[in-house]
Amino acid sequence: MSETQTQTQEQERKVSPDLLALLKEYIATKVELTRLTVIERLTVVTANLITDSFVLIMGILTFLFASFTLALYLGEEFGSYALGFGIVALLYLTLALVMYFIKDKLVEKYLHDFMVKRIFNKKK
Repeated sequence: MSETQTQTQEQERKVSPDLLALLKEYIATKVELTRLTVIERLTVVTANLITDSFVLIMGILTFLFASFTLALYLGEEFGSYALGFGIVALLYLTLALVMYFIKDKLVEKYLHDFMVKRIFNKKK
């Protein structure tokens, strides 16, 4: 063997462990980055769920008390609390029917888009 071939083989032996070490470090870094990305997404989704749930509960309570207020007010105006609550019930039935007929075209598409944007929203 010539001296040049011997030096090349020695250099390959030196490079190979270094290359192997770099490859192991790259893989470890990539795994850690993936783990941290998953953790970040989970924390964002969890925080959004908690805050959105709180807002939803407060909205439902507000809606409930506003409904009772409207029903009692209409009951006083018409002289019958049963009539006041009946009018409010008919109002909600009307709204439910309208929602039933427009949900496929308008509401579901908007909600799907909204949820996908919320889940995959990246911090800026």
